[in-house]
Parts: sequence; C-alpha cells; structure tokens
Amino acid sequence: MVGGASQAKVVTKRPGSRLNARRNGFSGIIIYVVVIGAVVITAIPVLHILALSMSGREAVLARKVTLIPRDINFNAYTSVFMDKSMQRALGFSVTLTLTYTVFAMMGSILLAYPLCKARLPGRSWLMLFILVPMYFSGGIIPEYLWIKTLKLVDRPLSLLLPVLISTYNTIILRNFFGSIPPSLEESAMIDGAGDFTVLTRIVLPLSVPALATLSLFYAVTRWNTFADVRYYINSTQYYTLQMKLYQVVFNSTDTEVNMLEGGRNAVLSDTIKSAAIVFATAPILAVYPFLQRYFVQGVMIGAVKE
Repeated sequence: MVGGASQAKVVTKRPGSRLNARRNGFSGIIIYVVVIGAVVITAIPVLHILALSMSGREAVLARKVTLIPRDINFNAYTSVFMDKSMQRALGFSVTLTLTYTVFAMMGSILLAYPLCKARLPGRSWLMLFILVPMYFSGGIIPEYLWIKTLKLVDRPLSLLLPVLISTYNTIILRNFFGSIPPSLEESAMIDGAGDFTVLTRIVLPLSVPALATLSLFYAVTRWNTFADVRYYINSTQYYTLQMKLYQVVFNSTDTEVNMLEGGRNAVLSDTIKSAAIVFATAPILAVYPFLQRYFVQGVMIGAVKE
C-alpha cells in the first residue's frame, strides 16, 4: 500500500531452522525424562523409609509397606526422640557442625584471598604445596599416630583439626575472589584501606554466594562424617548423631535372630531404624532451602574462573 501504510513483510522459514527446532524439542524432552527419572529414583528410597517409620507392627511384619504408610503411628519417633543418647548426640552434632563450619570458612578465606593475588611471593609454589595433599594422602594410620602424638584421642579437637580446610573448597573460593574486579580494591587502597579492610569491607560482601555455598559444603561434610568418630572417640558423650545412627543400623542387622525370638524385635528394629534415619537427616535438609538461591551461582562462578 502507498501513503505511509506499513508494508507487510513475508518471512520465510528455512527447512534447517525447522529441523533444529525439532531437534531442540526432542533434546528437551530427553532432558526432562532423565531429570524426572533421577528424581523418582532418588525419592523412592526416601518415601519408603518414611513409610516404614510411620507404619504399624502388623503391616511391617507382613511386608505390606512400600511407599504409603500402613496403620499410621509415631511410636518409633517417640522412642527415638525420648532417647537421651540421641538427644545428646543431636546437640553435640549441631555444636560440632557449627563450630567446624565457622573455623573452616575462616581458614579457607584467609588462605584463598592471598592466593588470588599476583603480588604474593612464591604463590605458585605455595599453591603446589596445597594441591599435593589433595591427590596424595598418607593414610589413616599416620593420621591416627599424628592425633595420638598430639594427645587428641577421645577429644573433640580430633574431629576438627584433621579436616579443618578443604583444598577443593579453597580453590573454588580463590577463583571467586579472583573474579572480583581489581579496580574496586585499588580504589579502596588509594583511599588508605589495607588488605584486611579490603577483605572485610569489599571482598566478603561481594562473595556471599560463594561463602554460603562453601559453608553448606563444609556443614554437610561434617554432619555426614562418622568414620573419624569411630577412629578417635571412645567416650559416648562425644558421639555424633551419625555415629548413633550407625550403631542403630549395625545393631539391628541380625534379623534372623530377631525372627527366632518371635519377630517383634525385627519389626521394631525396622521402624526404629527408619525413624533414626529420618531424625539424623532432617536437620541438615532443613538448611538447604535457605541457601539454595546461592548454590548454583556460587559453584559456577568459582568453577569457570581460572
């Protein structure tokens, strides 16, 4: 048309663009199927444990409990919650995990920040010295002898010092610090700020995603670890919740003997064991929703920066 009217434009689609769209759609379907399958495979054992922990004696004895509880009751949870040793282990685990996370993050920050500075003398050699223990370990026997020499056996410090700083987490934090524009630090130093001021006033506030992510890594690692408790701890007052869970699972594995005694102990062991697993898993799972928004951002930035 003439006189200022807009002219219609004919857009022709290439056959290749349609083919690419179909491929992308098919790839998206495959990704969704794989993700849904992974979620289902992960959720089935969790639902089964929850169903066992809330089911009645007869249903568990008849093996009728799968993913839905039968004859719902909370007797197993009552037994676990009222157990004084479980309560003590929960309190000690929470205190140990919080203390470990705080000191581990402090150590990682104080180690990672200097390593991202080119003006640090001998930085490459120091980085090599840090990386070697990440790939080569002396083993549990030298570590135990070291703990024994320091007279830390059967003391809470034996659960902190050997695993205080993770090389992997330190490298992630170092890369994250290195991604911060140097101009911010240079402008602060021109105004008279020192390294410690720059770290606390500029670097750390900008590194909240990485700090939250690595704090979660440290907390989950300490919460789930129980091997060092078996090696170094003899007093039950220093048993963690995972160690108590290990005892519950280990002491309830001999189902044949329990069945010979009438089956009641075997049923109780299944329900109490499931309730203990939920009791030990729920606290750390409750932390994830508060740190989830930082998780992907913190890991990706620290992973791709060289």
